[in-house]
Amino acid sequence: MRNRWRFSLGLIGVVALAMPALPATAAGTAPVAAAPPATIEEAFDDLSPEWLPAAGTWEAADGVARVVQPGSSRGSILALTGRGLDGTATVTATFASAGGGASAWAGFTVRRSGTTDDYTQSGYTVFVRNNGELALIRAAGDGQVAVLGTAQTDARPGSAPVTVSVSLDGERMRVGLGGAELAAPLIEVTDAAFSGSGFAFAAHRDVRMAVDSVRLAGVVDRAEPVPTDCVAWSGEPATDAGRGEVLVSDARVAAVSARITVGEQPQASAYARLLTAADTGLERAPAPPTTFFVPFFYNDPTAHRAARDGLQNDANTAYELALAYRLSGDARYGAQAARFIDAWTSTVECVRTREDSALAFSYHFPAFVHAAELLRGTSAWSPASEAVFAGFLRETATPVAGSILHRTNNWGSWALETTTAAAAYLDDEAGLAAAHARAVELLEHQIDENGHLPEEVDRNNGVGDYGIWYTHFSLLPLFLVAETLSAHGYDVHDHVNANGRGLADAADAAAGWVADPASFPYYTGDLTKLANVRTIDYLRDAGIMAHSMSYFELAQNHYPTGERAALLAEEGPMTTIHSAPHLSLTHGGLADVTAAPGEGEPSEPGEGEPGAGEPGAGEPGAGTPGGAGTGPAGAPTGEPGAGATGSLAASGGDVSPATIVLAVAMTLVGLVLVVARVRRREAAAGA
Repeated sequence: MRNRWRFSLGLIGVVALAMPALPATAAGTAPVAAAPPATIEEAFDDLSPEWLPAAGTWEAADGVARVVQPGSSRGSILALTGRGLDGTATVTATFASAGGGASAWAGFTVRRSGTTDDYTQSGYTVFVRNNGELALIRAAGDGQVAVLGTAQTDARPGSAPVTVSVSLDGERMRVGLGGAELAAPLIEVTDAAFSGSGFAFAAHRDVRMAVDSVRLAGVVDRAEPVPTDCVAWSGEPATDAGRGEVLVSDARVAAVSARITVGEQPQASAYARLLTAADTGLERAPAPPTTFFVPFFYNDPTAHRAARDGLQNDANTAYELALAYRLSGDARYGAQAARFIDAWTSTVECVRTREDSALAFSYHFPAFVHAAELLRGTSAWSPASEAVFAGFLRETATPVAGSILHRTNNWGSWALETTTAAAAYLDDEAGLAAAHARAVELLEHQIDENGHLPEEVDRNNGVGDYGIWYTHFSLLPLFLVAETLSAHGYDVHDHVNANGRGLADAADAAAGWVADPASFPYYTGDLTKLANVRTIDYLRDAGIMAHSMSYFELAQNHYPTGERAALLAEEGPMTTIHSAPHLSLTHGGLADVTAAPGEGEPSEPGEGEPGAGEPGAGEPGAGTPGGAGTGPAGAPTGEPGAGATGSLAASGGDVSPATIVLAVAMTLVGLVLVVARVRRREAAAGA
């Protein structure tokens, strides 16, 4: 390929690789000098890892790196990472532009500080406008710049590629068109505002820049600075915190197991779906980033989803595996779930809060918390690893969510879900009290006299076609918060605000719109254009079923209605991608987890290790064959529930003679083994 580092940089790499094989330097000798500046020539046959799309969507092919989707209001950025420019350096870049008016521009930034800084935050940006103006500007902060010099030229980047060269010599900068010879520059200035070494291509927000090549001379290694919006993670475990119930307690696991065993719906069908997802999870590998950052969705949907999906997939996979482990007893699921959690706490160094980062983190990370709740105290996850996760909750997850907790729309709802889940997991009484107070504030603000959410119903610039979806998107975290807080003695479900409305009214209004979309008063267009009314459209179009209204399972447990019951029956077991993927399995028809299936008789959840009191009285599902076969109505055989309250025999289900014979035979075999073991001990004692 043409676009690889040229000889001077390659030679440095060879020397660096050879260094470990050289004899150790004698004590007291001078340290090895730093590598001299190198030269990079990049022709962009592909987009190598050294180039970071810090804003906008970029791709490289056929010798051109181009903007596919422009970035935010500050434009598009393609940043060189791990390397920068020395005090004395030159840049020669050839590029073109498409789109924008006469004043739209494309170029590059030198002397920048942060890797993701735009042209107003740090460094000097050289660019050519579509009208031919060549300019050198300096970042001035707060969205402002200072113009250091301009020159009118015949260059027209919108019509043909232009070549721009810059020579850096300390505080002196010379700019011209053409090759690197700048004896007679068009712009020459001296400025000492910035001394960073960072380099990046930059383009106006309306421009699709296309870079043919760049030559950088005076390249040095660069330690990337920590972004100013970074919430760092030190890796320090939390050994002094308590542990509390979040969403799926031991009692709930036992109740779900019992319903699966007797073929109760929606659990029986939902369990089969869970195992399919968990089996897929066994084949996946976690993919945590060192820095978590998600750009604004509406500026760049493709880049947003690409950055967000890593957390979504890993957190949901961890939860599905952990839940499958607790319900099946298959140790493979537990070990893999722990692997996903540990990968994130051992890899992530920074979670950023700018753009959509804090929001995306807040609506996906709680799935990791729910997974941790299911794994802690089991042999699948070590206490040391669990303490590290608890430290991450306290040091990083809670502050990230806290950065948007002041928001009063769905952002605030999701921030509250993460902070509530973290406080509950750590059994943080002060945090739980604060979460309850914030929940009340949100209910007071968000729900109007009609039971509607005015900050959500007319979404999409007042058109309203996303109004039902955003209502769902804000109610799901509020119902999860209410569910968690109720386990700690705080009542949010029955709170009535100053408008005389509460969660029940909001959920009932949403159910009415789902049942009859024509009744949604905030949209008057084509009803088929209403977004995500029942499921998430773009996923459904890709063949993936993910519901937007999965919180109806929680609402029905607290405020049962015939309309919502009919919707739940129509949809069957629901899953979603946000925070709690399998609410039909864990909460469908289970407002009271102490009631045995079909009887209403209280059961006694076990104590000690999660799963105690279930089959095997120890590890989840211990003492039972792991997940082999299914019983009546899809109920698993040889899994939790066989021997727990609500088993087939206890619930009055039909038991075949073959099953009875098999049970008697297994019992006799067990007695024989016990007698043999006792005799061996007696023999050993008498020896």
